[in-house]
Amino acid sequence: TITVPNTTGTMALTSDIPAATTPGMTKLADTDFSGASDATFDNVFSSTYRNYKTLISIKPANNNVDLYIRFRDGSGDISSSNYGNKALYALNSNTNNFNNGYNRTAGAEGIILAGAAQNVAYHGYMDILEPNIADRTGVVGAQTGTGHMLLNTVSFNLTTQLTGIKFYAASGNITGSIQIYGYDT
Repeated sequence: TITVPNTTGTMALTSDIPAATTPGMTKLADTDFSGASDATFDNVFSSTYRNYKTLISIKPANNNVDLYIRFRDGSGDISSSNYGNKALYALNSNTNNFNNGYNRTAGAEGIILAGAAQNVAYHGYMDILEPNIADRTGVVGAQTGTGHMLLNTVSFNLTTQLTGIKFYAASGNITGSIQIYGYDT
């Protein structure tokens, strides 16, 4: 017997409450690397998931280098000039303003961080939107390191069904870890 004084209402049994149906994420790939020329993931994009999240921690060996991505298909890297990039920076010396940025429309790779410092860990995430559908693929992300903030987008402007992705520095090796998740639908 349950007594609830001065209250009128309806009580439900736990068996009457439907289970939560909130979609989550499924981890598809997880790698640590040290002194590597790149971190490459093949056959990670498929028709099982529409969109993906990557968690990134990269430390470049060289100073003042850009960190890049290149998409892959069944034949390897796609290095044609079909990557568009846009970004906004907030630097640690002037964090109240977005004071730098870039706008590149025909690069051979996607920039995920520009001017990275030597042996400094940069952390961030990227959402990769519809890479396995034969249409343009979008990337939205944010990275930080040494107090900097970068908000960036990459547009891959070919209608190619993508299956993988490569992370690398403009020069030198990289150390770090990357995880890739598929968004459950």
